[in-house]
Amino acid sequence: MKFQLATDYAIRILCYLYENKNRIRTAAYLSDKLGITYLYFMKLTGALKKAGLINSTQGCNGGYQLARNAGQASLYDVIILFEGEIKINRCLEDDRFCSRDATEWCNVHTFFRELQDNFIAQLKEKRICDLCETGEPHGSVTSTIYTSNSDRM
Repeated sequence: MKFQLATDYAIRILCYLYENKNRIRTAAYLSDKLGITYLYFMKLTGALKKAGLINSTQGCNGGYQLARNAGQASLYDVIILFEGEIKINRCLEDDRFCSRDATEWCNVHTFFRELQDNFIAQLKEKRICDLCETGEPHGSVTSTIYTSNSDRM
């Protein structure tokens, strides 16, 4: 299974807006900054806007920004928007089709069901804000501690 490029780009858009303190940015600026063609960016932002994850403002000072609390949206919310329901095997579809009529007792079906359920649960737990960079280098707290300790000597 591989997610579509649209899903990756949508996550990048949301993270960028979150990381930059939700400042309004133009479509041209964002598409250039994120390496997404302008037309594809517009298609993605249309879907994100319709889903209520971003807002757009028209006019010379207009652009895009996160909708209220969009940083709290789960990764699953974004993935489901662009991928649809996650089903890692045919027997996990709603009709439970199995060429052997074995979904009730099949060990493969049971394993895939558990794998899928765990995968979806992890996606639902991970929020957009959890994926975003804070703007501070990793380990900056440690660096501050060392600096503070060295100042005391």
